[in-house]
Amino acid sequence: MKHVFKTFGRGLGAVAILLSVTAGVQGQTTANPAAPDPMTTGPAPKGKAWEPAWGFWPAAPQYWQPTHWGFVKEAKKGGIEVLFLGDSLTKGWSGAGKTLWQEHYAPLKALNIGIGGDTTRQTLWRLDHEALAGIQPKVVVLMIGVNNIFTATGSDDEIVQGIREILKQIQAKNPKGKVLLLGVLPLGNESQSARAKILNGMLAKLAAGPVRFLDMSAKFQNAEGKILPELYSKDQVHLAQPGYVVWDETMRPVLMELLK
Repeated sequence: MKHVFKTFGRGLGAVAILLSVTAGVQGQTTANPAAPDPMTTGPAPKGKAWEPAWGFWPAAPQYWQPTHWGFVKEAKKGGIEVLFLGDSLTKGWSGAGKTLWQEHYAPLKALNIGIGGDTTRQTLWRLDHEALAGIQPKVVVLMIGVNNIFTATGSDDEIVQGIREILKQIQAKNPKGKVLLLGVLPLGNESQSARAKILNGMLAKLAAGPVRFLDMSAKFQNAEGKILPELYSKDQVHLAQPGYVVWDETMRPVLMELLK
């Protein structure tokens, strides 16, 4: 699998996206000039936050599909005990968080399949298209929802419904596993950050049975509720290396507990 950094447009998942491109893998369609693949020529039709939809990067339409299927191929090699699923914040463990990943998560037999720009809809599409095929991880670490805010994909209730459906699909496909559901991190934009806080209060209610919820917001903001800029990149959305240190220190003890 080839890893390439590309910067596309603006917004979460469109800034320094780390692409994992695999040529000729399962699910990648050979171009036919007479019948172009709609999943590489345009975005999915609009829909609700709980309705599956393929991903699409307008500036790089050929990349999203092979990125997903490349991860499917990687997962099918087996031996995966922890699966990280999410958007570019999760994908950042392969970038700004790479050293920590190698030290703390690679030894846990973890695989990171985060894709930049994904909303709840793309996550559901991926689950419908073999994201968990052939693997039974002990824990799935899920962080998703911030791109729903950025792209106006659903009201707060609808976003939560989308995440509830993701949890349902994960548990159906991985019935013996646990899920560590992470809250949406604070953002530099105060109105968006306020919405993330509301979402986290709602997501906390999804914790039951094999699902554990962890809100890390307090570690990323000061007493006034503003983000700690040293933890973020310049866009005040993605994390810098110190941000992944805080994520690691906050989450890893909970993850280790779930792995017992």
